[in-house]
Amino acid sequence: MILISILGDTHSSILPIFYEFKDQISKHILIYDPQKYDEVKASKIIDGQKAFISKYSVHLYELTVLHIDSNSYDDIFKCYEDIIKLADTADICLNATGALGSIGLVFSSNLLQNGGNVISYDQLRNSYNLHTLKGLTQHKIKHNMDILTHLQLKGYKVLSYVDKAELKSRKSSVFELTGNLAKYKRFADLLQKHKIDEIEGYQTFKKNLEKIGKSDDRLFIQGNVFEEYIYHLVVDHFDFDDVMAGVHVEFSEGVTNELDILMIKDNHLHAIECKFVNRLNGEHFVYKSSMVMNYLDDEGKAMILSVDAKNTKVKTLSNKKDQFTKGDKARADYGDIKIHQTSQFDKEVFLDDVREWFCI
Repeated sequence: MILISILGDTHSSILPIFYEFKDQISKHILIYDPQKYDEVKASKIIDGQKAFISKYSVHLYELTVLHIDSNSYDDIFKCYEDIIKLADTADICLNATGALGSIGLVFSSNLLQNGGNVISYDQLRNSYNLHTLKGLTQHKIKHNMDILTHLQLKGYKVLSYVDKAELKSRKSSVFELTGNLAKYKRFADLLQKHKIDEIEGYQTFKKNLEKIGKSDDRLFIQGNVFEEYIYHLVVDHFDFDDVMAGVHVEFSEGVTNELDILMIKDNHLHAIECKFVNRLNGEHFVYKSSMVMNYLDDEGKAMILSVDAKNTKVKTLSNKKDQFTKGDKARADYGDIKIHQTSQFDKEVFLDDVREWFCI
């Protein structure tokens, strides 16, 4: 199969179709108009394709990138004619999802008339319509991307993440540590000024940390324990296609982020930011989550989970400080970001929020 992908407004729609047919593709042709499509975004998609090929020891397919003037019919039609010379049109498939109108129309109409195939991907249903001269058939995507593949195909570098076997190996200890979150937080806060062997009591916490070799790891004790607890809750209660914790991603040179929890379902990548702190700059984390989701997925959602601190801290009768102001909450709503803020964590309420927000 020769797969033609046209870079348009929502390039995320290219990846699920490519991944669905990856084992059938002999040539993948990427087409875009440099005057209308961001070259940086295009280079990321191209880099992602090259990385996907190099990941495997065998040659999967040939990648070709074509520039086109979307305002010139002659340029579009010449490009189409050059492509159909490569194979029988019955072996050519155009992914027209999100394509620039003029390119999509010219390619679709001519390809269909000559016995080719045109695909339209439905991002909400994770399915596609296959158009041929014989009519239209509907198909559910059978092969969903995992998180690493999704990030790779976007052209991002995954610098590090917490291994799933490692997470599983210390799951019981993490649940012991988080069985009483309020008590555990008091213990973790003491580490701000004391070494662990200077703290009296809390023997169960100390034994569990020693058991997993984390007695001297303040970062783990004060933050990662909670993140891993949330990771296990998500894995145990929902059927996401993949879940990862502590994923450090380089989106572009100099732009990196560590993502606490990533979940993918039906080719949509979502994120949860976990904060187990006494104070929080809500504006910063709303902005951060919004920026991160712009990179991750056009249709993805985010959640900011803030536990332990009350939303409003009263300093004096006339001086109050909100973690999340009305403006922060409005910006979060606009950016598909759910704020789950509570001073006392309720597992069932959290799980209900995850179920409803991520439609899982």
